[in-house]
Amino acid sequence: MAMHTLIKEKGISGINVHDWTVLSHKTSILNSQEIDNATNELGIPIPEMIFGNNFLSIEHKSGFKLEFKALPALAMVDQSSKSSDLIKVSYAREWFEKRSMANQEHITDVVKPYDWTYSTKYNGTNLSTDKSLVFSPTTSESIDIEQLKKPDPILFYDENILFEDELADNGTAVLTTKVRVMPSCFFILLRFFLRVDDVLFRIYDTRIYHRFGTNTVIRECSTRESSYRETRSRIPRSKGGDLSLLLDSNWVSSQLPEKESQVEVLTLSQA
Repeated sequence: MAMHTLIKEKGISGINVHDWTVLSHKTSILNSQEIDNATNELGIPIPEMIFGNNFLSIEHKSGFKLEFKALPALAMVDQSSKSSDLIKVSYAREWFEKRSMANQEHITDVVKPYDWTYSTKYNGTNLSTDKSLVFSPTTSESIDIEQLKKPDPILFYDENILFEDELADNGTAVLTTKVRVMPSCFFILLRFFLRVDDVLFRIYDTRIYHRFGTNTVIRECSTRESSYRETRSRIPRSKGGDLSLLLDSNWVSSQLPEKESQVEVLTLSQA
């Protein structure tokens, strides 16, 4: 068993293991003043539930540090005048049918001055003291899935919500982190999950993997997307029309086709 020390402070849990410190901080949603500040800083209305002070961070003795927080993620939300075009063009029929049933305005009025789905391809904030510690694309490295499948004891596990919005009762957009530390490695999943009812599903995943004793950190970013109708059609008949699977991001992810994927590697100054 790896030598490790668990961390437990007010709102913070984590672990020190193999020259690494992993921290997860959870607290309440932003207060009204913090919301005003965040809205002014970002220039867009922020999600209904924003845990702007929550974070997940990993730090190595070499000076490498990667952090995951809500506001940097929201700063990457498209604010161009064409930010809603992808949904409007690719899923126009679904949007028209949904809005017609609700006796709302025509689809051409869907466009807003920001991407109201809060879709973000944020993959972490690099806070390394050594500026040479950056991720670079690779074709020779990959996450060791077989290692992660092994029944290793879990030294530390945590889940954290960074933001969530019900999209005016049209679905949900949520950004979460999960971290799992084993004696042999650690694994992080940052997931943006989008469901627009009767329209589409979209998932942006960032996976971070490090095997202790090596000097590399691997980051894999992927995009999955499909129409709501197609995804719903994949519910097994044995479920008898039970739509609860559509609320399960893990099940939805397993059904969505991968649109794009990139693997990056960062080499630590010291193993």
